[in-house]
Amino acid sequence: MLKRLFNYTQSIKGRWASKEPAFTELYPALQITNGCNKQCKGCLRSANAYSYKMSDEQFRKYLEDLHRLGESALLKYQFVTGGEPTIWQSGNMDIVDALTALFDLNLIETISMPSNGRVFEDINYTREFFKRLSSRISRKALVGISISEYQGNLSESGYIAMDNLLTVSREPGMQVTPIILVTMAVDDNVDKRLQKIYPGVPQRVVPLAPLGDAEGLEGLCPSLSLTGNDKSTLGNYLPHYKKEVISKLGISESDFDIFPNSAIIDLFSLYIHGGDSPFVDDKWHYCLPYKDDPRFDLCNVGEMRSGTIPDFLEEIDILNCIRAEGILSAVDEHKDELSAETRDKLEYMLNTPDQKVSVAYRGCMVCKKMYDYGIIKELVDGNSSSKR
Repeated sequence: MLKRLFNYTQSIKGRWASKEPAFTELYPALQITNGCNKQCKGCLRSANAYSYKMSDEQFRKYLEDLHRLGESALLKYQFVTGGEPTIWQSGNMDIVDALTALFDLNLIETISMPSNGRVFEDINYTREFFKRLSSRISRKALVGISISEYQGNLSESGYIAMDNLLTVSREPGMQVTPIILVTMAVDDNVDKRLQKIYPGVPQRVVPLAPLGDAEGLEGLCPSLSLTGNDKSTLGNYLPHYKKEVISKLGISESDFDIFPNSAIIDLFSLYIHGGDSPFVDDKWHYCLPYKDDPRFDLCNVGEMRSGTIPDFLEEIDILNCIRAEGILSAVDEHKDELSAETRDKLEYMLNTPDQKVSVAYRGCMVCKKMYDYGIIKELVDGNSSSKR
């Protein structure tokens, strides 16, 4: 089995190494606001966090950035998120204006917006919102309504916001594709309940992540130990994780069951579009786990140039290594550069059975845990000093 795993791992990494040059595709996530009209106990945003919203001027600069990037990159997917994006307003713009402007670029393959659904609990508002949007765009927007136990918005008959969105989406001329967004804890069955209530409606199922106000809910977040191959700790999220891993990695069900958790997480981390999925609020950032570290700011909104991302990553070998080999392989390759204390933290994380990492965002939460332990910081610092 170990020989088969080794050969398989090499073939996957060989496929990635032979891909087209990096940064031909971009998947930016635009946090247009982190304000919200709800305070859910398991939110990725902390209830007491600084309340931020992008100004209309910054948003227009973001459009200029996308124009520049579109000259050298394919904009595959634009995620317009929050907070709650539907409440965004600035100057003479609201969220419909922002979505319309993104569609008008004619540069982005898919534009998506999630919502907690509160504004769509009124059928008249829902209809007017999508009439206004649909009259101004020529193809469909993906709109997801988030439904979960921690949000407390699911009854035996469903959620009124989802009912309204489905009703409106079926009316003539409406340019919207509804999606159910399900965030699952280990003991959830919300996905199955929603399948019965809304048969045929696509679901995007993700695990609850230990971020923001959900940090206190770590025991409910689907997680895996980096030692062994026991996957039962994923709870009811297991079949969703299994399906995605099998699909992405092209392995069999039996291989999934016996492969070490660390090998799956390592290989799966190649599919996070690391470096190609910048996170944007008032700045561009490499990715969410590094957002609070100024060294990982790509630049301010309005200053992005076509070479910004590759030029940035050219200076940080460990990030390129992560993208080419996987998060665990990259760190293992560079672990001799760590101090003894930090290396001990790494070994503890990798070899202690009751230490688990969230499987949210594929490999990102492993990377975040390493960042929290100071592992990534030391590798980046060491890399920077060696170039001086």
